[in-house]
Amino acid sequence: MTAVRLVRTDLALLKRLTPDLNFDDAERQEALLENGPRDFNAVPGSGKTSLLAAKLLLLAKKWPHAKKGVCILSHTNVAREEIARRLAQTEEGSRLLIYPHFLGTIHSFANQFLAMPALRSLGLQVDVIDDNVFAKRAMAKLNSNRFFTLRGWLRRQPNGDALVSKLFFKGPDLGVVSEGGDLPSDKCDSGKQLATIKRELAEVGVFRHRDMFAFADIALGCCPNLLDVVHRRFPMVFVDEMQDTSWEQEDILNRLFDGKSVVQRFGDVDQKIIMNDDEGDKATFPRAGHGTVSTSKRFGSRIADAVASVRLSKLPVKGDAADDISPVLLLYKTADVGKVIRRFGQLVVDRFDSDALRAQTVRAMCTRKLVDGTVDPGRHLGDYWPAFAQALRAGETGGSDGFWRLLDPQATGRPQATLAERVGDVRRAVLQVLRAAKAPVTTGLRDGRALIRAVAEQAGNALEVQRLVLELVLKSDLFDTPQAREAIPELLHGRLCYLLPPGMNLATFKALDVFAQPVVAAAVDASPTACVVVHAGHELRFTLGTVAGMKGETHLASLVLESYGGRSRKFDLEVALPCIAGLGKDIAKLSALQKVQMRNVYVAMSRPTRFLCLAANESRVALDIRQALEAKGWQIEQVA
Repeated sequence: MTAVRLVRTDLALLKRLTPDLNFDDAERQEALLENGPRDFNAVPGSGKTSLLAAKLLLLAKKWPHAKKGVCILSHTNVAREEIARRLAQTEEGSRLLIYPHFLGTIHSFANQFLAMPALRSLGLQVDVIDDNVFAKRAMAKLNSNRFFTLRGWLRRQPNGDALVSKLFFKGPDLGVVSEGGDLPSDKCDSGKQLATIKRELAEVGVFRHRDMFAFADIALGCCPNLLDVVHRRFPMVFVDEMQDTSWEQEDILNRLFDGKSVVQRFGDVDQKIIMNDDEGDKATFPRAGHGTVSTSKRFGSRIADAVASVRLSKLPVKGDAADDISPVLLLYKTADVGKVIRRFGQLVVDRFDSDALRAQTVRAMCTRKLVDGTVDPGRHLGDYWPAFAQALRAGETGGSDGFWRLLDPQATGRPQATLAERVGDVRRAVLQVLRAAKAPVTTGLRDGRALIRAVAEQAGNALEVQRLVLELVLKSDLFDTPQAREAIPELLHGRLCYLLPPGMNLATFKALDVFAQPVVAAAVDASPTACVVVHAGHELRFTLGTVAGMKGETHLASLVLESYGGRSRKFDLEVALPCIAGLGKDIAKLSALQKVQMRNVYVAMSRPTRFLCLAANESRVALDIRQALEAKGWQIEQVA
């Protein structure tokens, strides 16, 4: 037996190894002392990553093998770094950070032990594994004369660029598919040319991260000796954040370790909100007989009760933290949707002193960024905060509002922005211009942060662009009057001409829509992702974003804004509030799309430590729901 067994007397070591943590409850001790293969489903704020780290410290103390190690996998670098930080605090734990042990993401594990050996066996070299680099190279290749037919077909598709930039290999036969949507048959010219782009980039060593799982799949099928080496190397395997593991990833781990190593997986199935997993229904977490950690150290009983009510698994959630602030439901009229976020800020100021607000985070979040639909506002974050919608649409289209708003610090609503914030805004403004000009360097770029690297890759260095950004940041007189702004296009053309498409002269450049003076520029008085509230003599600054973007965060106070589900034809809080109110709605009978909405609501509602606030249109909250919520200790407030 190569696995190490933990016994109850080992728990006494935790007082020395983790003096800041408490594992006295039965559920956590059961997880610590489990020696066989088992899953553990843990509620938000239960400290499952810290629990796993504590278990690893106990194992490190007793580990006897010089050439066999513990394999510790996480879905994110954040979880990996938290585990590494805990292990590094003791001499015993630091041993798990070096050979023969492995601590890393599932992606890095698959690359190191499976994909890279498979690539070498196929005679393929790796130049880069990077989604952005692949997108840029794929789009550049598309523009060559060989792919005229494909370009014509793509122009007729609403998602044409995404189809090309998100190509990846799937399965051991290296089938070519795309995260951007369904591809045409490989028997037609367009399908053949898409496959050609993918395979030609593979031949020169340019891959996407997801490609590596296809090569790992090849290793599983053709290298039995390699598989034997891997599972013998790791008699014990631990996986954190298991709910975020796609079936493609899980299948590889199952085939490697199931029945061969002791595998323990930790996560929260109700927080599974990953996209692009068309085989997600095959996922096995948590398996029958799983353990649970039902007590959250993040929040108290009233938030716990609300969180449990929207939990699809119906497993209990208990709150073990302070419970001194009632949750609030903000009801707004359609005409007042734009007042919701600021009203939340006022409620926060009323409930916390300055020390608490300085020390902890306040956030407002919504599942949707933007969504089409003819229903009343309240559909997405942009409805509540127009500056967000304006910035997002400008970022996607290169529209005029985006460029001038980013360039002018007065228009951003952040005249006191830090130098770093100004550099970021100006860099994004330059990217807007290059996108509008269809400069090849912008292909695959998601935001301005990657612009300098992309220019350096294409041109050898990015000094000219860096100088331009710095000049625009430091010399506000370049654009602070209408006359000065008229000269900006000529300045940019002179500095960026070497990046522009061939034949784009100054006249054509100046005619780009991106330079049109925004009609309502003076009315834009807010940052796209930040709100400043001055109330009762205090100032509160907090940020806005999506639920997915804030997953894993812990907040002092959280505002959850209702959103429209699009294809589900329901607003998420319209579905959730009867459950939260305890009116007996059977959550198991929701449609598949509505269940996705509920998972997002669950993730959002479980972020705060002390103050939970929801916002919904008053027309979608019936009187009996309001009364039931008040009976459960909720406060109902009208936005005015």
